[in-house]
Amino acid sequence: MNLFVNKRFSSRLVWLLSTLAAALVCAALRRWQLDSAFEAGAGLPIPGAQSSVILACVLVMAAAWFVLLALGQPVSKRPWTEGQAHRWDLVFLDAGDPVYPILVVLAAFLALAAAPVLLPMALNQWSAYQAAVQSGLTPPSSNGVLSAATALGALLAFLGLLQMGRDGLHPGRRGKGGFSAALPGIAGCIWLMESFRAHAANPVLWDYAPLLLSIVCGMLFFMDFAGMSAGAARPTRLLWLAAMTLVLSAVSLTSAAAEGGWHDLLLLAAQGLAAAAVLWRLPPKLESPPQPRGISIPQRTGESSIQEETDDE
Repeated sequence: MNLFVNKRFSSRLVWLLSTLAAALVCAALRRWQLDSAFEAGAGLPIPGAQSSVILACVLVMAAAWFVLLALGQPVSKRPWTEGQAHRWDLVFLDAGDPVYPILVVLAAFLALAAAPVLLPMALNQWSAYQAAVQSGLTPPSSNGVLSAATALGALLAFLGLLQMGRDGLHPGRRGKGGFSAALPGIAGCIWLMESFRAHAANPVLWDYAPLLLSIVCGMLFFMDFAGMSAGAARPTRLLWLAAMTLVLSAVSLTSAAAEGGWHDLLLLAAQGLAAAAVLWRLPPKLESPPQPRGISIPQRTGESSIQEETDDE
């Protein structure tokens, strides 16, 4: 039995409450930091600002708490998993739970909404770059290519998340969501490059660090999500990454809302909702994993090994 989960509280509730509480606290601390930890006018960070120190400490404490929750997460072993890999590829293909697919589909459309924001920005950057080149002036740092690529990445994230949500409505013999779940991770790589280009010249380290951490954590989260269907399942690590992705996304959402960065805000909200969907679905399925179709479980010790249908309709 999990040290942190008793009969009164399910592991799902513990994960969700802990993560949401940490996300709200860290978002409030980030708002305080934006108001008090930077010099007026110059915008340079104030060394040793109280809000910055407290925010860093709370983030470390939240990460440590999620490690303890992951280590203590109950994981049930079924007879049909003995001698073969756990069938975690079926965890997200269980019908009857509308919350998970609804959250993932909402995340998909949030990612899609970022594309119309990025494309005009890319066109404006391209026009400004060409005008500077033709005038013999020093061109701006961006020619719009990375912004356009990020818009394409948002479309890829939409397709991947939409397929993940669709899979969540239908039970299956085998999970086929590895490629779909990898698409938002690939989009995150492009988004990371564009974000770095936009912030690399900014001397305010704390202005970019939360966004950098949230994008990187989101990429790792989606790659671990894809691993669930690709024979490389790390379910408890996926829980930790989902929790940290949600917390860090909340911190960065506060900055994006203050700066008016709509594409960052939409993409952060998309990965945060996807992480919340995993925190909703995964903990109870670790305690009671779904049984694959076509499995014949031996009733007596020493019987023949498990037989499984190979038809993947």
